[in-house]
Order: sequence, then structure tokens, then C-alpha cells
Amino acid sequence: MVGFLRILSEIGQLPADLRAQLESEGVIFTAGRVGVVRHFSGHVPGVYSATGVSRYQGGFGFSNARIVATFPARGDANLRSIDCSWDTNEGPATATVTDKGLQIEIDLHGVDPAFSGSMKLNYKKKIPDEVLQKLPTTALRFRVDPVFVYRAAGVKPKS
Repeated sequence: MVGFLRILSEIGQLPADLRAQLESEGVIFTAGRVGVVRHFSGHVPGVYSATGVSRYQGGFGFSNARIVATFPARGDANLRSIDCSWDTNEGPATATVTDKGLQIEIDLHGVDPAFSGSMKLNYKKKIPDEVLQKLPTTALRFRVDPVFVYRAAGVKPKS
């Protein structure tokens, strides 16, 4: 029971190894136990949703080298919705950082032709203006692994 409670208390936290990596890269900002609202509308083999909304807890961080956010679907604290360098600007997803938090929008068909629709992740956390000014950019495009889409939509991907 104690081990189960420890696992529950870690949901939404940035994993220790990820925090250490961000520290070594020159951490700018981290946030754990952040409310994440997932909007999913479309089709992923195994699930169809007209307007699915779910709530989770995740975390995100910014270093001088990259932007990263966790999305612990099914208890996997290492599942990342984004993990890329600031100069990335190609792919079917967009990340936008504002004073209200981190927003990610994914064009699912751009991830995999078998997918359709969109998925939006809204990490709700106030980000101070001084942090926003330190970021290399507040908007970027990036690639998404199809496995992430399956997991975030609640489908176990076929191996």
C-alpha cells in the first residue's frame, strides 16, 4: 500500500532524471502537478471521439536547450507530449507558451495517415512574464510519435 501511495504522489511530477537533465541544460522554469485538459476530436484506430474532454496531471519544463512536457497516461510518468529543442520548427504539432501555460495542438492526420481530427493539450499554469522573456521563442512546430497519440487517446498501440 505504501508503494502505491508513493506512486500516486508522483503523478504529475517531472521525473527526477528529467529534472536533472533540465538543470544541467540551464533550467529556466519547471512546473509539476499541473492540470492538463485534453480535447480529442477525431479517429485513432481503436477509438473515435466527437468531442472528448479528459483531465490529467502532468508537468513541463523549459531549459536553455529545450522544451519538454509529460503526459502521464495510464501511469507512465515518462510519456512526453513534447521533448524538442527550441529551434525545431517542423511537424504536425504546435506548442505555444503564454502567461496562462503551455498549449499543444496536434493535427492527427499529419502524425499518421490512419488518424484524423485533432488533439489539444492545455497545461494550465501561470508563467511569469520574466520567464516568458527568457525563452528563445514562445511558439514552435514539432513532430509527434504515433505511439504518443495512441497512448494519449487511451488506446494500447499495436506492437
